[in-house]
Amino acid sequence: MGRGSSAGLTLAVILVAVWILFPIVWMVNLSLQTEPQITQVPPYYLPPTPSLRNYEFVLNAEQAIKERLKYFGIAGEFLPAVAAQYPRGIVNSVVISLTIVGINLVAGTLASYTFTRIRFRGHMKLFYASIVGRLIPPVAVVVPYYIILFGFKMLDTIPAVVMIHAYFTLPLTIWILNTYLATIPEDIEDAARVDGYSRLETLRKVVFPLIKPGIVAIGIISFMMSWTEFFFAFMVTKTEAARTLPVIIGFMSAQPVKPVGIIMASGLIAMIPALIIIAVFRRYLIRGLVAGAVR
Repeated sequence: MGRGSSAGLTLAVILVAVWILFPIVWMVNLSLQTEPQITQVPPYYLPPTPSLRNYEFVLNAEQAIKERLKYFGIAGEFLPAVAAQYPRGIVNSVVISLTIVGINLVAGTLASYTFTRIRFRGHMKLFYASIVGRLIPPVAVVVPYYIILFGFKMLDTIPAVVMIHAYFTLPLTIWILNTYLATIPEDIEDAARVDGYSRLETLRKVVFPLIKPGIVAIGIISFMMSWTEFFFAFMVTKTEAARTLPVIIGFMSAQPVKPVGIIMASGLIAMIPALIIIAVFRRYLIRGLVAGAVR
């Protein structure tokens, strides 16, 4: 590669990085400003007096609202009451996302292994049936799901959100692991079976170590999909009992008066778990996805 081509590639990478990172940098900038500073024209490209006040409010909104009402009544800066649900939303999102990871690791792995290793009548039809639901637009299935959950009196519960998140994460898990398992020679498993291993022992002691990058990859992907999902969680939750972070942030954004700094701070806090997971498991994620794509 020539010097000109290398410089052009470097410039392209820098432009893409700026394009991707600029919104996040701007969010950080706004989150460190007060509302009067945010509405200044021209805007401040750096916070003139950086403050963590918006973050403190998001994490302890109920107390902040009480103090504001005590000293200023209804006058002063608008503070969204729905932000008081944010700490509970963090707990709900963590519980739901980790549950979805567990479901995908167990059910997705067993289903993929069955489809790739056990031949039975109609197994390919069942495989395609298990992933075809992911191709249907969410808006087309939310009403049937709502009716089903309403009939079982499960609306506004964490199990309801878990069930729906499992619906749209499991097909992708099965698809990825099915492709990944197809790259593993069956001769290795046959040798283990000759040594007396059962199917489950072969899966646990032989196959699992070989597909570890793929397992980590689908765990991360299922966590991210559940953590960021808004539409279904919004439709089947009514109170903070089961609302997730995207829903609570959405409600804050829908207020008549937009508390921009508070919304930016809440969005950045919600990004932290995902960023940590990507930073820690990035190597496994890349290896898992690339290895599953190469036959």
